[in-house]
Amino acid sequence: MLYLATGKLSYALAGGVLFALGAVLAYLVFPYLRARIAVWINPWADYSGAGYQIVQALIALGSGGIFGTGLGLGYSQVIPAVATDFIFATMGEEMGLLGSLGVVFLYLLFALRGFRAALRAPEERGVLLAGGLTVLCTFQAIVIIAGVSKLLPLTGVTLPFVSYGGSSLIISYLILALLLNVSVIDQGARA
Repeated sequence: MLYLATGKLSYALAGGVLFALGAVLAYLVFPYLRARIAVWINPWADYSGAGYQIVQALIALGSGGIFGTGLGLGYSQVIPAVATDFIFATMGEEMGLLGSLGVVFLYLLFALRGFRAALRAPEERGVLLAGGLTVLCTFQAIVIIAGVSKLLPLTGVTLPFVSYGGSSLIISYLILALLLNVSVIDQGARA
């Protein structure tokens, strides 16, 4: 948002450096964060304990293969919180690699359309609103998909528009409504 508002890359880089320093400090201060990082690095060390969830998610993703087991034919119910935090593991098992890549493609398409609405917004408020909401939603999707596939540590956030959870779905659809509103305002300004 700072980059969108100012156009200065140095502000964004300074924010990234401060974030990295804060992350290192949090790692040193909070023991539960160290435990979460340890599980991320090697979930197999505590397979039946803290690493159980991520190990089961990796098994589900791997057992899906290229084409998946078929909708409703997976065994991902053994994963705790599969309907909220780990819904992408179920999608990977039942729809396979191709289906998972399709879901990622849909989020990229959402980002493209959101940034397009931001670039075409007639006012700066619309640019900031559409750009910020697009970053929020796509960043959340990237973080949870990377967490489920063990590219990043788990965060406990939900996959927008997909995960079960009333407040998550409501916020996702509010974001979509605001983006559509900015897009419609853009269409009206050009007409």
